[in-house]
Amino acid sequence: MSLAAALVVLRTLAALERVEPGDGDPPALSPSELQIVETHWSETGIRVRPWVPAKRVATLARGARLIVRGQVASRDSGGCHGKPWYAVYPYGFVCSEHVRRSKAPPALGSALPLAKDRRLPYDYVLTRGESAPIYASTADVLAGKPARTLGAGSNLAVARSLDVAGVPYIETVDGMLVAKQGLGWLGQGSDWVGVPLAPQPGGPAAGPAFAWTLRDKTPVYSEADRKSTQVGVLPLRARVALLEESGESDPDRYWQIAEGQWIHASNLAEVMIIEPPEGVLGDSRVRLGHDQWIDVDLGEQVLVAYRGRTPVYTTLVSSGKGSPTPRGNYPIWAKVASMTMANQDYEDKPYMVEHVPWVLLFQGHNALHGAYWHDRFGNRRSHGCVNLAPRDARFMFDWVSPVLPAAWTGFIPSELARSVVVHVRDSSLPPDQQFIQERPIGPPDPEEEKAKLELAEQRRAEAAAKAQDPLAPPEGAAAVPASVAGHAQGT
Repeated sequence: MSLAAALVVLRTLAALERVEPGDGDPPALSPSELQIVETHWSETGIRVRPWVPAKRVATLARGARLIVRGQVASRDSGGCHGKPWYAVYPYGFVCSEHVRRSKAPPALGSALPLAKDRRLPYDYVLTRGESAPIYASTADVLAGKPARTLGAGSNLAVARSLDVAGVPYIETVDGMLVAKQGLGWLGQGSDWVGVPLAPQPGGPAAGPAFAWTLRDKTPVYSEADRKSTQVGVLPLRARVALLEESGESDPDRYWQIAEGQWIHASNLAEVMIIEPPEGVLGDSRVRLGHDQWIDVDLGEQVLVAYRGRTPVYTTLVSSGKGSPTPRGNYPIWAKVASMTMANQDYEDKPYMVEHVPWVLLFQGHNALHGAYWHDRFGNRRSHGCVNLAPRDARFMFDWVSPVLPAAWTGFIPSELARSVVVHVRDSSLPPDQQFIQERPIGPPDPEEEKAKLELAEQRRAEAAAKAQDPLAPPEGAAAVPASVAGHAQGT
């Protein structure tokens, strides 16, 4: 690899070096005869130290190439079966069993690249029938042995189309086969996209910036009164100025958008610039360059991304409806290029959405992520996650530090204190209720997940017994502990 190519690659990875310090002093490295290695497993992990157990801090797809900066002998037979570990750029260690020599340099670009003129990394389909058999191989198709059956409304990511014994099938990105009959193609998702926010002279001012209309043919009135003359209509998601507010609260609140033009506030998603709230920034974060944070306003269904006090990007989102998105400050605990989301074992309503793109997990199962299956941004819609239109999701994924290099599939920070904080509030509530810390930070708690499953199994057993004997009195139901009352989310 040429020096110029190596420098380009190292610049691409530079942001990662600032966010992953490791645990304690790093081990001494010995020279390695290999300069570049390539992963050959479907998923390869990078660990913060060359042993198991040691925290996995990144995952890579097959074919990812890494620059080697030295090697360390295994301290035992666990993890790498006594074989050496390679120290790789920008940080971390990979077991030598999981990689092989490569002469080609690491690929340039970021994770989950897009083909030209596409908004999504894959084509997606929706199962329409009550059941759709899914097969592990063509041999299983011919033998009539499905691996399982998908319910209506499952979303699949498509790798290619093929014929099996003259019947058209799709092969999913995960290598499974489903007959095309009964599948609906989902296209490239919403073409909605947010806007960058230009720096303002003298710095940003807290308060209203602008708004988007939330309905087609939004009525515009001559005065702040529905009984006044209607002077026009605006299309869905038209951007309007916020000049003057009339009325202190719904149902009497209007915004003046121009001389003699007023829109009822319920028809607007208002972009409000706020000062950094307590907990999203700190001296250590700013000193190290970790000044990014994200404001999600559930009341307006608006997201604003900030660097310090400066807003840089805003868009419409869809947060939780039946299961509300939790309010609070949540450092992002994982970045995943794409992941399949499905109901948890303790949830009774099944669903599956394959290869959801550009996922930023911020609290338990809740995430900011791309949504390719709807175009309801600006309205509550999800199971609890914060849905973004495809182009917004890709922007936010690449904007949130660190940028994942090509063929990297995931990043798990070892210190949440360094992660970008998602600040979730609800401006539609009374001031003293708009922000509270509803959930703990970080990934799902295994004990809490176990308790939820136990409660679900108890509930299902009681329901089954009741169905067999409708006249039997229900057994005493245990109260739901507060620690497990929160509901894990999917999409």
